[in-house]
Amino acid sequence: IPRRNVHVFSSSNGVEVAGFFQHGGVSISTFIGWINQVCSIPEEWALYPCKFDNNRAADGAALDASSKDELQPGRYVIRTLPPKIGQVLVYLTSEVPRTRAYSCNYTSTPHNTNFVKRVRARDQRCCITGRLVAADDYTGFDVPHIFPLNETDIWNSLDYKRFIEDDQIVPGFEMDSVQQGFLCSSTEHRMFNDYSIGVNPDDSYRIYVFVCHDPSFSPHGRIFYRNLNEQHCYLPSPDLLRDHFRQCILRHVKGAGKPTTTDTVRRFDPDIDLGPGGFDLASGSWWSTSEGKKQLEAELRERLWGAVAQDRMHEVGEVAH
Repeated sequence: IPRRNVHVFSSSNGVEVAGFFQHGGVSISTFIGWINQVCSIPEEWALYPCKFDNNRAADGAALDASSKDELQPGRYVIRTLPPKIGQVLVYLTSEVPRTRAYSCNYTSTPHNTNFVKRVRARDQRCCITGRLVAADDYTGFDVPHIFPLNETDIWNSLDYKRFIEDDQIVPGFEMDSVQQGFLCSSTEHRMFNDYSIGVNPDDSYRIYVFVCHDPSFSPHGRIFYRNLNEQHCYLPSPDLLRDHFRQCILRHVKGAGKPTTTDTVRRFDPDIDLGPGGFDLASGSWWSTSEGKKQLEAELRERLWGAVAQDRMHEVGEVAH
């Protein structure tokens, strides 16, 4: 299965500037909206079918940017609006997706157990696949944070605590609010961390899978489960899900959809690069690459956040007594 089945090229140099894997259901207008999020195009432009042997040449009429018709897999090129249909410069945004920590072994990383218990009690199923929890057996189920704990500085600078309405959370611990998490299977947790799967709250909480995936097991197109018997202030925050969805677009739609650093031989693989609940820095040279260094920082920041949060909770408890 190819990594992508939709490819978009710049008419000025023939470089791939956008794309994704179309599983079905992504309209022309939706995809053009994604392109506008990752590309800066100084002229009015349109998307055209692209010739097979020339990344810069159009091979058909411009697509209707407002069309709700499903975008067909294929090759496309960005050129100016008709009738000129000239070349146009396409600039990629400098914004990159946030690095997320992948280690989720709760025995090695301090974790707010109240956060886990509250999310489990609320959801009782994988919110992505719909798989139910049987007899309170949570084997194979995880509780990911929507916004990564390792990016507390960004959380604070953007004042994202304003999205938390949860009245049962201690002030200062909004990142561990029940609105910051959901229950899902371990596989979907990994994909969520990798930004391969996202939830669009502006499309009825529809689930999008951005990469190739076995269609017989794909949750693409499903509606993200929300327990509507709960008050809104205890449900996953649409603002945080929207933020995560943007990271998915930056990771998998922008450019060629793969690392651009020259020293990266391959992408991060938690099963290889992380030992059981920890680091295996002797596993090879990957950790010395630029992506490896960023990932190491993310892993350490999440552990530091957990340790600091645990100490602060003890302090709060002592003050309360």
